[in-house]
Amino acid sequence: MLKKLAPYGKLLVCVLIAMLILATSMAYLPILIEQMLASMFLLKDLLLIQTTSMAIIALFAVRWIFGYISLYFVSRVSGKLGADLRMDFFDKLLSLPVDYYAYLNQNNQIDTLISHINRITQTTVRYIALLVQDCLSIIGLLICTLYLNQEFSLLLLLVTTFIVLMHEMIRSHFNRNNQNNSLTLEELTKHLTQSVKHYRKIRLDGGQADESQRLGSISERLFHTEMQPAKIRAMAIPSSQFMTALMLIAVTYLMALQATNDALSLSEAGALITVALLLIFPLRRIAGIPRQLEHDQEMIETVFSFLDLAPEQDTGTFSIQQLRGKLKFEQVRLNGQIPIKSILNHINLTIRPSDVIVFTGYTEAEKTALIDLILRLRQPSSGKILLDEYPLNEIKINHIHTNIALVSADPFLLDDRIAGNIAYGAMRCANEAKITSAAHASHAMEFIRNMPEGLQTQINKNDNEISSKQLIQLAIARAFLKSAPILILDEVFTTQEPDSANLLFVLETLMQKRTTLIFNQQVPQLKKIDRIVVLENGCITENLKTSGHSQLMQDSRLTKH
Repeated sequence: MLKKLAPYGKLLVCVLIAMLILATSMAYLPILIEQMLASMFLLKDLLLIQTTSMAIIALFAVRWIFGYISLYFVSRVSGKLGADLRMDFFDKLLSLPVDYYAYLNQNNQIDTLISHINRITQTTVRYIALLVQDCLSIIGLLICTLYLNQEFSLLLLLVTTFIVLMHEMIRSHFNRNNQNNSLTLEELTKHLTQSVKHYRKIRLDGGQADESQRLGSISERLFHTEMQPAKIRAMAIPSSQFMTALMLIAVTYLMALQATNDALSLSEAGALITVALLLIFPLRRIAGIPRQLEHDQEMIETVFSFLDLAPEQDTGTFSIQQLRGKLKFEQVRLNGQIPIKSILNHINLTIRPSDVIVFTGYTEAEKTALIDLILRLRQPSSGKILLDEYPLNEIKINHIHTNIALVSADPFLLDDRIAGNIAYGAMRCANEAKITSAAHASHAMEFIRNMPEGLQTQINKNDNEISSKQLIQLAIARAFLKSAPILILDEVFTTQEPDSANLLFVLETLMQKRTTLIFNQQVPQLKKIDRIVVLENGCITENLKTSGHSQLMQDSRLTKH
């Protein structure tokens, strides 16, 4: 946390200066009260009363100004810290191994981490700021007390601190007992729910008496759990009140003795009482803040443990700018989360450059695993994959991704201009002529011409929404712009559009002179398909060569399961 706050040192200095001024103003208030009482009851000086009143008003005006400055800069620091933590979270999320995403998808881990970040930035920073401000205020009030009456200052500080801490300890103890009561109540509710759920079994076997006895014992335990804090409360609250009364009487008696001996004036007594009242609030907050920070400690550890995770390392060393598109799988096996169960098993397959291969019969997990292996987002448990005769894991990952284009039925859409959706990521520097050419090739220009600002139209703003077919056309335009030698089509042919023949023609144009891997449960009616690979139970069960469109349609029945 301190490292994350370090870049905002100037803002923190401004906060500290504002807090020092606030603490000084609070410490000076009892002195002004002392002057006011002295001018009213001892000096009876009207001019001094007016001057002191104006000084008190000016003091509160100063506190208002610097209170605003303090709160504003604390909010600014916490906001910037939140933005930094969220960006660190996003960057870490995008650099982790893909196997970690399965864990994040369980139990809404991403939502939990985001809420923890918001909690840390909105409350933890504020608690730390309050702790610093209250400590400065207490120091200032202590100095003020020493200035007013040295003998009385230590006693006043000890008594006030003891009273506040005693009340906080009692309240903390009651909170723990309430948590125990909640656990017992949850157990009772759980058993009641279970009894209602299994009412047939209970009535059939005559278990009503057993259930009643079991629930009665839990209810009795709940009663005893509730009575324990009730006894403590009945003893603690009157005792604390009695102790507080004794301390206040002792302080009052000491003040009376000093007043009798002319060692303490009425104005000083009023000022000391003001100090005592002003001490109560910061002391109570300080007593409660450690408990709040302890509660937030777990969130802080969770967030920073995630940020400390090691990102995925690129083990590749070969730099290959342009690939031919040959893929070879040699005894490739990929285990799932349960090691004894494999997702892919003994995959042996050779794909030549410019081949069009249709994969069918697979499950969603098998398809995802195979695509992730080709993109080197996962590593095989055994076996190896060769790309243009180079081991896939020895090629630099950015060179692999540069040579592969992916078009899926669920296209990636940005809240950006149409041009930005086509020239995405590494292609963002493409000029408008290339983007326009890609849009024409995908036939996306047919609907882009009708958009308010053409390629510069913002999507999802000002009601400029587009259809699913248009999204796919933009994804195809992105693939045209990338012009990669390897093309992966993920369930693209499952879309049912009135003019699907037009989309088929566009995809066939995109596939020309590219190694194309088509994942589709039904074999598409394409002019060229070199092979149909049936993937079942993680293994290749059929590897069929095709010769022309008629033979393809005959073999397509093998893919229907």
